[in-house]
Amino acid sequence: MRGMLTVLSLLLWLPAALAASLEDSLRQGDEALARRDVVAAMTAYSAALEADPRNVKAAYERGRLLALIGEPSKAVADFTTAILGDPSFGRAYVGRAEAKLVLKDGKSAIADFDQAIAVAPGDFEVHVARAAFRLKIGNLGGARADLEAARAVADPATAARIGEMLEKLGGE
Repeated sequence: MRGMLTVLSLLLWLPAALAASLEDSLRQGDEALARRDVVAAMTAYSAALEADPRNVKAAYERGRLLALIGEPSKAVADFTTAILGDPSFGRAYVGRAEAKLVLKDGKSAIADFDQAIAVAPGDFEVHVARAAFRLKIGNLGGARADLEAARAVADPATAARIGEMLEKLGGE
Protein backbone atom coordinates (compact mmCIF):
# COMPACT_ATOMS: atom_id res chain seq x y z
CA MET A 1 0.00 0.00 0.00
CA ARG A 2 2.81 2.36 0.89
CA GLY A 3 4.44 1.71 -2.49
CA MET A 4 1.21 2.59 -4.26
CA LEU A 5 1.03 5.88 -2.37
CA THR A 6 4.60 6.68 -3.38
CA VAL A 7 3.87 5.95 -7.04
CA LEU A 8 0.66 7.96 -6.89
CA SER A 9 2.49 10.86 -5.26
CA LEU A 10 5.14 10.79 -7.99
CA LEU A 11 2.49 10.72 -10.70
CA LEU A 12 0.79 13.74 -9.19
CA TRP A 13 4.08 15.60 -8.65
CA LEU A 14 5.61 14.93 -12.09
CA PRO A 15 3.31 17.14 -14.22
CA ALA A 16 3.78 20.06 -11.84
CA ALA A 17 7.56 19.58 -11.89
CA LEU A 18 7.61 19.43 -15.68
CA ALA A 19 5.44 22.55 -15.91
CA ALA A 20 7.76 24.40 -13.52
CA SER A 21 10.76 23.24 -15.55
CA LEU A 22 9.08 24.38 -18.77
CA GLU A 23 8.18 27.77 -17.33
CA ASP A 24 11.69 28.21 -15.89
CA SER A 25 13.24 27.34 -19.26
CA LEU A 26 10.96 29.76 -21.11
CA ARG A 27 11.73 32.53 -18.60
CA GLN A 28 15.47 31.84 -18.88
CA GLY A 29 15.20 31.94 -22.67
CA ASP A 30 13.39 35.27 -22.58
CA GLU A 31 15.94 36.71 -20.17
CA ALA A 32 18.81 35.48 -22.34
CA LEU A 33 17.22 37.07 -25.40
CA ALA A 34 16.90 40.35 -23.52
CA ARG A 35 20.66 40.15 -22.82
CA ARG A 36 21.28 39.13 -26.46
CA ASP A 37 22.87 35.90 -25.25
CA VAL A 38 22.05 33.62 -28.16
CA VAL A 39 23.77 30.55 -26.70
CA ALA A 40 21.93 30.76 -23.38
CA ALA A 41 18.62 31.45 -25.13
CA MET A 42 19.11 28.49 -27.47
CA THR A 43 19.93 26.25 -24.50
CA ALA A 44 16.89 27.42 -22.55
CA TYR A 45 14.42 27.06 -25.42
CA SER A 46 15.84 23.63 -26.26
CA ALA A 47 15.30 22.61 -22.63
CA ALA A 48 11.72 23.91 -22.85
CA LEU A 49 11.18 21.78 -25.95
CA GLU A 50 12.57 18.75 -24.14
CA ALA A 51 9.97 19.33 -21.42
CA ASP A 52 7.21 19.91 -24.00
CA PRO A 53 8.14 19.12 -27.62
CA ARG A 54 5.04 20.94 -28.89
CA ASN A 55 5.53 24.18 -26.97
CA VAL A 56 4.66 26.95 -29.42
CA LYS A 57 6.69 29.73 -27.80
CA ALA A 58 9.85 27.65 -27.40
CA ALA A 59 9.62 26.32 -30.95
CA TYR A 60 9.07 29.80 -32.39
CA GLU A 61 11.87 31.44 -30.42
CA ARG A 62 14.33 28.64 -31.13
CA GLY A 63 13.33 28.81 -34.80
CA ARG A 64 14.19 32.51 -34.82
CA LEU A 65 17.56 31.76 -33.26
CA LEU A 66 18.28 28.94 -35.69
CA ALA A 67 17.51 31.26 -38.61
CA LEU A 68 19.79 33.87 -37.07
CA ILE A 69 22.74 31.49 -36.83
CA GLY A 70 22.33 30.16 -40.37
CA GLU A 71 20.40 26.94 -39.79
CA PRO A 72 17.35 27.53 -42.02
CA SER A 73 16.33 23.86 -42.37
CA LYS A 74 16.20 23.44 -38.61
CA ALA A 75 14.42 26.79 -38.32
CA VAL A 76 11.74 25.60 -40.75
CA ALA A 77 11.18 22.55 -38.55
CA ASP A 78 10.76 24.65 -35.41
CA PHE A 79 8.49 27.18 -37.10
CA THR A 80 6.40 24.27 -38.38
CA THR A 81 6.12 22.95 -34.82
CA ALA A 82 4.92 26.39 -33.70
CA ILE A 83 2.38 26.53 -36.55
CA LEU A 84 1.06 23.05 -35.77
CA GLY A 85 0.59 24.12 -32.16
CA ASP A 86 -1.07 27.42 -33.09
CA PRO A 87 -2.24 27.65 -36.71
CA SER A 88 -3.22 31.30 -36.14
CA PHE A 89 0.37 32.35 -35.27
CA GLY A 90 1.14 34.58 -38.25
CA ARG A 91 4.67 35.42 -37.19
CA ALA A 92 5.59 31.72 -37.23
CA TYR A 93 4.51 31.57 -40.88
CA VAL A 94 6.66 34.64 -41.56
CA GLY A 95 9.67 33.05 -39.87
CA ARG A 96 9.18 29.89 -41.87
CA ALA A 97 8.79 31.88 -45.10
CA GLU A 98 12.03 33.77 -44.47
CA ALA A 99 13.89 30.53 -43.72
CA LYS A 100 12.46 28.97 -46.89
CA LEU A 101 13.73 31.94 -48.90
CA VAL A 102 17.25 31.19 -47.64
CA LEU A 103 16.70 27.61 -48.78
CA LYS A 104 15.65 28.94 -52.21
CA ASP A 105 12.09 27.63 -51.85
CA GLY A 106 10.40 30.81 -53.07
CA LYS A 107 7.07 29.31 -54.05
CA SER A 108 6.51 27.80 -50.63
CA ALA A 109 7.77 30.99 -48.96
CA ILE A 110 5.20 33.07 -50.83
CA ALA A 111 2.47 30.69 -49.66
CA ASP A 112 3.65 31.13 -46.06
CA PHE A 113 3.69 34.95 -46.34
CA ASP A 114 0.15 34.82 -47.71
CA GLN A 115 -0.97 32.43 -44.99
CA ALA A 116 0.57 34.66 -42.32
CA ILE A 117 -1.69 37.49 -43.44
CA ALA A 118 -4.70 35.20 -43.80
CA VAL A 119 -4.43 33.96 -40.20
CA ALA A 120 -3.21 37.18 -38.56
CA PRO A 121 -4.57 40.15 -40.54
CA GLY A 122 -4.47 42.34 -37.43
CA ASP A 123 -0.72 41.88 -36.89
CA PHE A 124 1.07 44.72 -38.65
CA GLU A 125 4.37 42.85 -38.57
CA VAL A 126 3.16 40.13 -40.93
CA HIS A 127 2.12 42.79 -43.44
CA VAL A 128 5.49 44.55 -43.12
CA ALA A 129 7.36 41.26 -43.57
CA ARG A 130 5.55 40.47 -46.80
CA ALA A 131 6.05 44.07 -47.95
CA ALA A 132 9.81 43.69 -47.41
CA PHE A 133 9.78 40.49 -49.45
CA ARG A 134 7.78 42.14 -52.20
CA LEU A 135 10.20 45.06 -52.29
CA LYS A 136 13.08 42.64 -52.63
CA ILE A 137 11.51 41.00 -55.67
CA GLY A 138 10.54 44.34 -57.23
CA ASN A 139 6.80 44.22 -56.60
CA LEU A 140 6.39 47.86 -55.51
CA GLY A 141 2.61 47.87 -55.86
CA GLY A 142 2.26 44.81 -53.67
CA ALA A 143 4.68 46.26 -51.11
CA ARG A 144 2.70 49.50 -50.98
CA ALA A 145 -0.55 47.56 -50.49
CA ASP A 146 1.00 45.55 -47.65
CA LEU A 147 2.34 48.69 -45.99
CA GLU A 148 -1.08 50.35 -46.27
CA ALA A 149 -2.63 47.29 -44.60
CA ALA A 150 0.06 47.37 -41.91
CA ARG A 151 -0.55 51.05 -41.24
CA ALA A 152 -4.28 50.43 -40.91
CA VAL A 153 -3.81 47.93 -38.06
CA ALA A 154 -0.72 49.39 -36.34
CA ASP A 155 -0.65 51.55 -33.24
CA PRO A 156 -0.43 55.31 -33.99
CA ALA A 157 3.35 55.65 -33.55
CA THR A 158 4.08 52.63 -35.73
CA ALA A 159 1.49 53.77 -38.28
CA ALA A 160 3.33 57.09 -38.55
CA ARG A 161 6.63 55.29 -39.24
CA ILE A 162 4.94 53.10 -41.84
CA GLY A 163 3.55 56.27 -43.42
CA GLU A 164 7.12 57.59 -43.70
CA MET A 165 8.12 54.37 -45.47
CA LEU A 166 5.23 54.81 -47.88
CA GLU A 167 6.31 58.37 -48.60
CA LYS A 168 9.81 57.14 -49.45
CA LEU A 169 8.26 54.61 -51.82
CA GLY A 170 6.17 57.32 -53.42
CA GLY A 171 2.99 55.77 -52.12
CA GLU A 172 1.48 58.82 -50.48
